[in-house]
Amino acid sequence: MKRAARPETAVVLGAAAVLLALAAVPRLVALGYGLPQVYNADEPHVMNMAVSLAGGLRPYSFKYPTLWPEVLAAAYGLWFVFWSGFGFLRGATDFAAKFGFDPTGFYLIARGLAAAAQLGGLAVIAAAERGPDRRRWPYGAAALALSPTLVELAHAGKPDSLMFLLAAGAFAAALRFQADGRRRGWLLVSAALAGLACSAQYTAAPAGLVVGLAWLLNSEGPAPLSWLVQAGLAALAGFALTTPYALIDHARFVADWKDYGDLGRLRPHDAALTARLAARNLWTFAGEGSPAGAAALLGLWPLLRRDPKRAALLLVPVAAYAAVLAFSFDGGVPRYMLGAYPALALLAGEGLTWLGGAGPRRRALVAALALAPGLVLCWRQDADLLLPDTRAQATAWLDAHVPAGDTLLLDEPHAGPFALMTKAQCQELAARAAAHGSPRARLFRAMAARHPGGGWRIERVRRSPRDLWSAPRQVAESQADEDFLDVRPGLDTARAARVDYVVTSSLGADPRRARELATFFSELAAGADLVAEFPSQPGRTVGPWLRVYRLTR
Repeated sequence: MKRAARPETAVVLGAAAVLLALAAVPRLVALGYGLPQVYNADEPHVMNMAVSLAGGLRPYSFKYPTLWPEVLAAAYGLWFVFWSGFGFLRGATDFAAKFGFDPTGFYLIARGLAAAAQLGGLAVIAAAERGPDRRRWPYGAAALALSPTLVELAHAGKPDSLMFLLAAGAFAAALRFQADGRRRGWLLVSAALAGLACSAQYTAAPAGLVVGLAWLLNSEGPAPLSWLVQAGLAALAGFALTTPYALIDHARFVADWKDYGDLGRLRPHDAALTARLAARNLWTFAGEGSPAGAAALLGLWPLLRRDPKRAALLLVPVAAYAAVLAFSFDGGVPRYMLGAYPALALLAGEGLTWLGGAGPRRRALVAALALAPGLVLCWRQDADLLLPDTRAQATAWLDAHVPAGDTLLLDEPHAGPFALMTKAQCQELAARAAAHGSPRARLFRAMAARHPGGGWRIERVRRSPRDLWSAPRQVAESQADEDFLDVRPGLDTARAARVDYVVTSSLGADPRRARELATFFSELAAGADLVAEFPSQPGRTVGPWLRVYRLTR
């Protein structure tokens, strides 16, 4: 029997290798999208935190936990050693200036690590699916290989991908313990990985239920209570050792969470709508039109009959995610469901395995069915990233038509063109940031010291936390570091600041959403010259619709 099984095992291993190679392609295509400008609104916060750790491990914000910035800081330190010629060719000021003027390398490292973490997570899920059955196909991993949500996150240096890898490891270790409750080490590994997952992204917390479930539902019956206590300590250690200032600077940690809670009070929460969005995100976790959601539901029946404890271990965390997100004002965001993806993939693998049967042709057909929708969706998604971006077009226009030293009024950096500040403005911002203790003072000083010349004075439209949908205190701290202009009174405010050009964006301030800006936008349309326009045209360009206005004095 063993000799007969070996060819089948080789086929499964070959299929897993092909699957990982296939999954790598859409994650690596257009990995440098938007660079050196950054079009993802969340990426700069993570990058700034990672770079700031060079001056000390205390984070300036707890919007995200610190494991991912620490990983990036270590990677950047290693890169600096070689980039600087071991400190003999360039120094720390040159490195900081490079981040300020051309952060391409920093973002590519982060995005590459995010893509690698996702591939590692898929490999872990494939191994967990096989278990003792070496001939079982990795259908669940196949369902996630081309998940548009995951592929999109691979193009962003955010912590979600690392959290996905660690959560997948926590589920895999919990399943090993559940299958053989005598090996305490697997329970402790699961707990430590769950703690690390929470240290990568807070949204991993519901996935931590898998540790208690593994202790309770293992095949040998409930394990000793002392094992559960040890697992709890292992999870706490995993979080505390990698996000230590959550305990050391506990008051700031709590204050940042209260600030995030204030965000939920800016808009009324429609719990019914959020619950429907959370349920939809569960159903389409592998992409619109993918059979994975139905397969996960279908896989419950044979799994409940064969191994009800394993079924409960996978189902309860998924249900917990759905319940928690339904009551969260931000619960409709698909990536917040990411910690449940390993369990969903394993359940989908059960259903697809049942559909695939034992015949090789039928298995191949089911595998193609699992991959085809994601292949189409990811192809379209990556194809859009390869189109000309309106923000890059606007940047080229400004470089060609706007004299150096003029004053520009722009929206948020991700919503409009890339614009280089003048040396004088860098010096002003360095002094201001230093005065209120911002870590960005070091960055602005380095930019002033290594300024290439030219540039414009950059003013940005001051927008409210409600309009930006961001925590109020975080918005105030961010806006304190740069020059923001309050244009609510109208266009005269911009003229008083000697603004020469205004660039508006369909991804930026909108008077239909922010009524306080209606006067400014109506006066801008009536009292300024529209000199350039960069429309967003599906299939031809990607990015927001941009308009450039010239003010007359």
